[in-house]
Amino acid sequence: MKRIPLILVILLVIINFSSCERDDICVDGDTPFLIIGFFDFNDSTSFKEVPSLRIRAISNNAILGDNADESESFGFTDRIGVTDSIFIPLRLDNNSTSFEFIMDSADDDMEMENGNIDILGFSYTIGEQFVSRGCGFVANYNELDTLRTVSTEDWIRGIIVQENNVTNNPTFIHVKILH
Repeated sequence: MKRIPLILVILLVIINFSSCERDDICVDGDTPFLIIGFFDFNDSTSFKEVPSLRIRAISNNAILGDNADESESFGFTDRIGVTDSIFIPLRLDNNSTSFEFIMDSADDDMEMENGNIDILGFSYTIGEQFVSRGCGFVANYNELDTLRTVSTEDWIRGIIVQENNVTNNPTFIHVKILH
């Protein structure tokens, strides 16, 4: 008679643990960044440094790479020369994102920006991709295009869209900026 409660307890424990859901940990669930490479205008295969680069989001005046965590995420530090490529976030709540790309960025005596400012916008469509139960959906940006008004003072002399779909593949440079 004492065996029945013991068997019943063991059976209940086995049923309880077998009905538990496994932990879903998300490893691949990040929305991708736009990868931009800076190249020599005369040789679009050679990287060229941008001295004292600052990138400011037009929607909220946020300066990218302004703190240590962002510097690691974006691949550059504010107002430091960039030799290779950078990663910038695109908006999820809109089909376009605009930034001020500032070369030779510095503040004057009134703490006003006096570098060479070019405004560059990116337009795209947003597509969702299911990754897993733990990650849910991530956004991908498709049909990437660039928008800018050209003037004689621009330091950006050309833009080439290399890959018009921005997915979570960090080996592609999506956009080449020639200067």
